[in-house]
Amino acid sequence: MAQLASDHDTTLLIPPDVPQEAPQIGGREVLHSGEVFGTTWSLRMVRKSSTNPANDHAYRAQLVEACSQALALIDAQMSLWQDGSDISQFNRLAAGEKLALPEPFATVIAKALDVCKETDGAFYPGLYEAVEQWGFGARDQADPVATGLAFSREWVAPSTVATGLSGGLLKRCPGFSLDLNGIAKGYAVDLLCNMVRAHPDTAACLVEIGGELKSFGTRADGMPFWIGFAPDGDDLSPTYRAALYGWACATSGETERFHTSGDTIYSHILDPQTGRSVQSDLTAATVFDKECARADALATALIVMGSDKALAFANARSIPCILTQRAQPTDILSNAMQGWF
Repeated sequence: MAQLASDHDTTLLIPPDVPQEAPQIGGREVLHSGEVFGTTWSLRMVRKSSTNPANDHAYRAQLVEACSQALALIDAQMSLWQDGSDISQFNRLAAGEKLALPEPFATVIAKALDVCKETDGAFYPGLYEAVEQWGFGARDQADPVATGLAFSREWVAPSTVATGLSGGLLKRCPGFSLDLNGIAKGYAVDLLCNMVRAHPDTAACLVEIGGELKSFGTRADGMPFWIGFAPDGDDLSPTYRAALYGWACATSGETERFHTSGDTIYSHILDPQTGRSVQSDLTAATVFDKECARADALATALIVMGSDKALAFANARSIPCILTQRAQPTDILSNAMQGWF
């Protein structure tokens, strides 16, 4: 089992597929930051040097408006905090009823079900009722264990990952209620990155939503987009710095959101087999992938699996990932991740 010491030094990570040709140097950085989905989002765009600097403001305004509209559409379709959202409408259906899926809702559900099948249900997008029961949904609960809310209903583990998706229609199967919070934010990062990249004036970009990131190209000075992160959630002391070079990065962990009851920490990550806060020897997982939606979902799945199964899963699929162990001084690196340092 490969491990890397987790001391006060910052470890540099560089993907093995760095382009061999000389990076494009030049252009101007155009920045934006804002709030969405209850968190922050930002664009770090490099506008081509051949463009007129006097138009940078218009370039920024055009892309920020387009991205804001895309984010609003995602929120309107997939937010559990909006009663009129498509996902809320689906969760109110009776068993056997179907909902016609608009885009991009249909795309995100298809991606979620793909990762669900690949991970044998470790990532499961049908946990809404359990999420609400544990106080991690729209009605937040400070201590659902002490109040008894966490154990107010018996959870029936899914016996199959098949969930009734066919021909643009999603059938409400018994016990299946949608929660796409484990993949929608990653999908939004992918979508915005593609939108910015498609603009003819764009040379490069780094997109971030709530700490999940994706880039293409290099900075104006030819350097990569470096990101610093600490899987244990200590953003003031990043353990790693990674050069994305067209990669996406997502971290999932119990420090993102949790409840405490007595001396016990209950993570927002739920085990689909028990419907309860996961009891894992991992506190965080960081995944690199070409697609942020996939990295987002896999990071959750790896924590549910636990270190041994997660490492075997990642190695079998050449997934670069960092697994942070509970009360251990070392992180576990997959074989693909070792090639980055």
